Amino acid sequence: MSGTVTNTLTSGAVQGATVGIDPIVQGVSPVTGADGTYSAVLPTGVYVLTFKATNFTNGTASVSVIAGGSATKNVALAPTAPVIVTTKVTGTTAPGSTLSVTATVAPMDGSSVTGTSWTQKSGASVVIASGGAAAPVQGNAIQVTVPNVTAFKDKFFDIVENERHYLLNRNMVMGVDPLDIEEAGAVVLTVKVDTSKGSYTKDATISVPLPFVWSGGIRNVSVGETILLHGKDQASAGTYNWQVTAPNGSQVNALQDAATQNPYFAPDVAGKYTITESTVGASLEVYAGGWVGALGPNGQPSSLCTTCHDGDIAPDEFTPWSHSGHAEIFKDNLNAGGHYSSACFSCHTVGYDTKVNDGGFDDAVGYTDFLNEFFPGGRSPTPNPNNWVNVLAKYPAVARLANIQCENCHGPNDSQAHKGKGPIDARPRLSLASDVCGVCHGEPLRHGRFQQWQESGHANYDLSILEATVENRGATAGHCGRCHSAQGFVQWIQQPDLTKQIQGASGNATVAELTALGLTVDTVHPQTCATCHDPHAEGTTTGKPNNATVRISGSTPLLPAGFAAVGVGRGAICITCHNTRNGAHNDGVGIPTNYSAPHSAAQGDVLMGQTAYFVTVGDRSPHSFIDDTCATCHMELTQPPAEFSFEGSGTNHSFKASLNICGQCHGVFDGGTLQQSVEAELEDLAGLLSADLQN
Repeated sequence: MSGTVTNTLTSGAVQGATVGIDPIVQGVSPVTGADGTYSAVLPTGVYVLTFKATNFTNGTASVSVIAGGSATKNVALAPTAPVIVTTKVTGTTAPGSTLSVTATVAPMDGSSVTGTSWTQKSGASVVIASGGAAAPVQGNAIQVTVPNVTAFKDKFFDIVENERHYLLNRNMVMGVDPLDIEEAGAVVLTVKVDTSKGSYTKDATISVPLPFVWSGGIRNVSVGETILLHGKDQASAGTYNWQVTAPNGSQVNALQDAATQNPYFAPDVAGKYTITESTVGASLEVYAGGWVGALGPNGQPSSLCTTCHDGDIAPDEFTPWSHSGHAEIFKDNLNAGGHYSSACFSCHTVGYDTKVNDGGFDDAVGYTDFLNEFFPGGRSPTPNPNNWVNVLAKYPAVARLANIQCENCHGPNDSQAHKGKGPIDARPRLSLASDVCGVCHGEPLRHGRFQQWQESGHANYDLSILEATVENRGATAGHCGRCHSAQGFVQWIQQPDLTKQIQGASGNATVAELTALGLTVDTVHPQTCATCHDPHAEGTTTGKPNNATVRISGSTPLLPAGFAAVGVGRGAICITCHNTRNGAHNDGVGIPTNYSAPHSAAQGDVLMGQTAYFVTVGDRSPHSFIDDTCATCHMELTQPPAEFSFEGSGTNHSFKASLNICGQCHGVFDGGTLQQSVEAELEDLAGLLSADLQN
């Protein structure tokens, strides 16, 4: 058998193409020579040939070989592109470093290269060779000098403010999620290659590792890890003047970039760091400590923790946590093997950071031996249901820091902040901000819940500040803040009567009580992850199907709209806020006792057949009998945003239902047309009501 492999664009020979033979013939592996020819001696039979060559699409053919005969099979392979351009970055990548970036050009169409030029496409501004970033530089290889840490830090804040979500005007430890910091360190260059037949471009990405750690924005941090701070906007232009008072034994006597709005520092010893800024009057207390771990030798919560967290001295969060996915994630994946690797440790263990010796998972006694035994050569562990049991027995110090524990969300336990008391967001170890969850759930594609939430209306800080703060609403923040703030909602649902606004020591909460709760411009949060989910009891299985839990499920209590939603699954937590909120107004009430307009969030009322005149009271929509009601269409059936999910996996935390899903139950059905017609009718109704009122 013999033949020739050629290029479909030039008809020229393809050298180095491999010819795969099926069925396999031992010792026979033809490869084309400089003239594109190949040959092989085969036993009698029928074979399928597969032709492969770099920069070409694969080709297949079949051939029959008879005894004493010969067969010829010529194949033409199509190039993957007329001109193949590849780029390579060499050198030590770090802020301030100079790197070599090379473009390799392989014309597949017979053309010749007439020139190449480089420009910067995105990222913090770099210097390309001797020109500026915008100046094209000729040549296949260029020298690129990346900027210092400050430039990358500024790029990070630009992404937070303009690309992902707006930047809060607060004095704070800055939340840092994996995606934002990764994109802040990405510099993209573009090479343009001109040939005798056309022009082609190719991007080259320089990924610069930045010193800032992923952070949930809490004020209890690890010794040695660099954290970002953010200050309020100044009333007038000028420089900032940040200062730090460090604990005894610390060598930290100043912050980096202390004259900017966003300084940073790395605490070097355990203790309290008092940070002040004289221009805008910022004052922050940041606590640093060491990782401890909360698991005992049997893999259950250590008695060192449960002695206090027994439900009397301190809340018992360990009991629900022990049955959650957070408590099992490392153990389950270690036993299962599969794709699991040390790349997962940063979220699935406590304090994993190979750049810092801070007593975390990678610093535990026996860690190296553990790694060599279960992840030899960087490979995934061999599946074994006893892997975790063996780690407990052989490497107890490692196991103590495994799985997702208290410290992943609250910061180091060996810290002065551990015993702090007071309102949630006034305590350095606690926050209801979604940034806390974004540390691990903010790494698309597989872990992109945080970015999905950012695209939702639940992430609207402007609305929360407007509706749920004492500065803007006074004591009325106790009414609107029930649903327009994370702090208010979590407090409100604990009281026995949800028809009332947030209660204080003597009736409706006062401005002072609401301030202490966190309903202020400087501390309020909108509907965050922890508003809906108790992070200590979040379920065990994500994706589809899942058993994620929410704070209110099944049925709601009596709601401010004057009804309770019964048997609505996980949609109960949605209806708790998405109701008209001003008492029952229907044919069963008789003469109304108040004439307050119904709140516009009437979805729950419509679903349950409530708060409408000339409609049978409680005549529920058929949709109200769907398992999990609201969550089914808005989260389960609707795929999450593609850019923030792995092949549409998991539930949709942008909460915007697709208009195309109606057809999954109703056959050929256009949800968009229905929506337009209903909105048109509502507009007509509003016009009639307005005209009637004016008359």
